[in-house]
Amino acid sequence: MVILNILSEENSKTWASYLEWPAAIHPEGVVAGWSNRAIICFIMLFALTVPHSIAASQISFGLGLIAWAVRDIAMRRLNFKRTAFDLPLICFLGLTILSSIFSIEPAVSLTKLKVLTLFLMAHFVATNLNSRGSRLMIALVMISALTGLGFSLCEKLTGRGMVISSIAPDSPLIQSGLQTGDVVWMIAKKRVYSPGQVAEVINSHNIGEVLSVEALHDGDPVPVSIEVTEDLKANPNPLGITSSGRSRKFRISGFGRQFLTFAEQMQMLALIAFGSLLTLIGRPVQNSNRTWIRVSGLLFICFSLGLVLTASRAIIASFIITVILVSIAVKTRLAPAIALLAVLTFGGLGYLALSTTRHQSTANFSDDSSSRRIAYMKAGLRMIPKHPLLGVGMDSHKLHWKEWGFPGDYITHTHSTPVQIAMDRGLPALACYFWLIATIILTRWRRHKILLEKDDIIGAGLTLGVCLAVSGFFISSFFNYNFGDSEILMILLGLVGMTEMDECPDGQGQTSR
Repeated sequence: MVILNILSEENSKTWASYLEWPAAIHPEGVVAGWSNRAIICFIMLFALTVPHSIAASQISFGLGLIAWAVRDIAMRRLNFKRTAFDLPLICFLGLTILSSIFSIEPAVSLTKLKVLTLFLMAHFVATNLNSRGSRLMIALVMISALTGLGFSLCEKLTGRGMVISSIAPDSPLIQSGLQTGDVVWMIAKKRVYSPGQVAEVINSHNIGEVLSVEALHDGDPVPVSIEVTEDLKANPNPLGITSSGRSRKFRISGFGRQFLTFAEQMQMLALIAFGSLLTLIGRPVQNSNRTWIRVSGLLFICFSLGLVLTASRAIIASFIITVILVSIAVKTRLAPAIALLAVLTFGGLGYLALSTTRHQSTANFSDDSSSRRIAYMKAGLRMIPKHPLLGVGMDSHKLHWKEWGFPGDYITHTHSTPVQIAMDRGLPALACYFWLIATIILTRWRRHKILLEKDDIIGAGLTLGVCLAVSGFFISSFFNYNFGDSEILMILLGLVGMTEMDECPDGQGQTSR
């Protein structure tokens, strides 16, 4: 009764209205109205959580889809915004389903099809947000990402884990391949800074449990595991190591542990800020423009710094290439100068980060990391001619790792989106992937030009930024399987949906039955 009373009171109209102004649809009726407000809440929750937690963002997305269905049922009308990339997306998804049905391991591939729901993200956002709401959500994503970046910068200053100075002969790590100078920084997904903290974590688990030990060698992760035993629990120094302090030579990763995911995230957000900066520079100097130039410039510096501190060579290279290309495409006098300054500054910082964090592999592509990637790609390329039309099926290679010539015992992917898609889903699906990306980039570019003509500078800048973010994602995808990273894919599709608005000042999107 209390809840019903609150919802019926006049004071509820005030705060409820804050959930209506970002919405593209304004239905009548209690059920439809509150479902519509719930959609906005879940989109906001998604924007705040997607830079940090794939689980929280997927839950927000899933609840938003349920609210979307409830609202449309209550309205007795399907609200679904059509986009310019619908056809390539439908073709790609259709070929993915076919490849799973005719997969070498259909039980594995068909189970994997549940990830296709993620591709509703762009339409979910585009259908339910107007242009003002979309700009708010982009701002929330950036603000949330800044908190993760701030945490990483503080961790970089204070240090991470324990630098190994010696390993005892009876240490459970003696056969792990770890050596002096390496870093142990997590046990069972909990950060540790001393042998005493390691003992606390181990004592909190039962005998017989296998715990993951996350270690770093030359900045790269080394997977290790240990089994909890009575002797281990009784030992005040269970790992049998001595430490010379914390390490500052590591690749930052935000609140998570995946530095490649964090690097892709930083690249996309830095390029959005760069697109906004290029659009604002050269325009008539007004107080509002001056403020946005400062904000865009500061965000570009922060996210670019975050990117270079991940020491991810391929993503840093794709970022630099994208900045150079846009400086050529954007016809303003200051664009080349700004791009040159950015390339020299962050290229130099990137080299410094690589040489200090991954000192033995700064420009040496015969190191372990690069040689493994090349070997994975070669193994994937060998499989494509054998199954050119529909591929082997998603994740089928994981059950035939050694048989198909993939190196090592650690089962992963080919570390290249085009190679992985062609191997998993076939060459026609790869062509549809290129078609999809090209359509998204070209439509963002055209919308950027239209918004400029309408003097919507902020909208034009954000649209150009998303165009650059997709371009950077595409370039880095040749050496990273970023398309298979659900967190990055959700951010990318969310940003694309947020710039799929119609070019009108009030931001009221059109819906179709």
